[in-house]
Amino acid sequence: MPRERANLRVDMLADDDFRGLSVPAQHLYMILMIHPTLSYAGVADWRKGRLAGMSSGATPESVSSAARELQASHFIYVDEQSEEVFIRSFVRHDGLLKQHRLPISMANDYAAISSPQVRTYFVHELKRLHEEIPNEKCWENERVRKLLQAPSKDMKTATHADIYAKDYGKAYAEGYADTFAESSGDASRCPTTTATTTATSSKEDKTFSSEIAEAIPRPDVEQLLDLLEKLIIENGFKKPSRNKANTSAARLLIDRDGYTVPQIEWMIRWATNDEFWRKNILSMSKLRDKFPQLLAKADVNRSKPQAGFNGEIDVDAVLGLDTWVLGDPPSGLSIPEEAAWKKSQVDAHRADRLKKARKRLEVSSAA
Repeated sequence: MPRERANLRVDMLADDDFRGLSVPAQHLYMILMIHPTLSYAGVADWRKGRLAGMSSGATPESVSSAARELQASHFIYVDEQSEEVFIRSFVRHDGLLKQHRLPISMANDYAAISSPQVRTYFVHELKRLHEEIPNEKCWENERVRKLLQAPSKDMKTATHADIYAKDYGKAYAEGYADTFAESSGDASRCPTTTATTTATSSKEDKTFSSEIAEAIPRPDVEQLLDLLEKLIIENGFKKPSRNKANTSAARLLIDRDGYTVPQIEWMIRWATNDEFWRKNILSMSKLRDKFPQLLAKADVNRSKPQAGFNGEIDVDAVLGLDTWVLGDPPSGLSIPEEAAWKKSQVDAHRADRLKKARKRLEVSSAA
């Protein structure tokens, strides 16, 4: 039975993570919430062209960018191959588990999910609800109860380990999902008694192990802390405390998340130069907490390398489109000499632009 209406909580705008999203990301989330194909399992059709056609001025590329931002913040998961998008918090807050026969509709819609990843993420969210409200009447239904026996995986940790590892190389190691399970900020909430849905996202557990937090400081960690402190002060904000939490955050970005020092330095410069994030990234702990979201905001992705982050300099992305025009060669040159002159001029111009781009990015010439 298709849905006839969408239910949205009015306190959605009070959610800090939702407010931290860009307008395009918020808009896409709302479009997905009211999309006619959204099932009782929280899964909708993912067709970027059609989604773009629902809003004036939108393009498939802008839809993809907004989706990456939502996925980085764990609001949704997109499976491009099966053309499905999963809204992680839908079942938790829609209240359908308390409605007559809707849990059966949910089980039917689960069976129709094509994506293996989405199926495991859905079951994980359902298992969490079962642990929190084990006495709910819906669990008495055999079809619903059988779902709890299906394979499951935490979408939040899987998004980091499986997806970003593809986009950013070693950024998320193979063992990430087992060693860095994040706690959810909405874990204590139960489904409401009315059919409502709200935006929720993860709030990473900021409690670092004492073993790591008390480790001997390393030069690379101190280098990152020095850079962030310097840029925060230059922006007119208070110098962050160099406490265990911030020191551990810098260390874990390298050791656990797998980023290189140049990549982290690049992101520090980008975030402290961005009009919105410079006011919100005021400590290393916050930088690490928001790193996946910053990657999406900075549009760092596999198909369009962002200048500097992956050690590659996209000169046009840094300096703008090159409008330089080669001048006339000196008179009296032979054809081979003229060709050699043109090549030397072009090479010199490109080298000069690369030098300017490196300087702007503060990237070492050895990078």
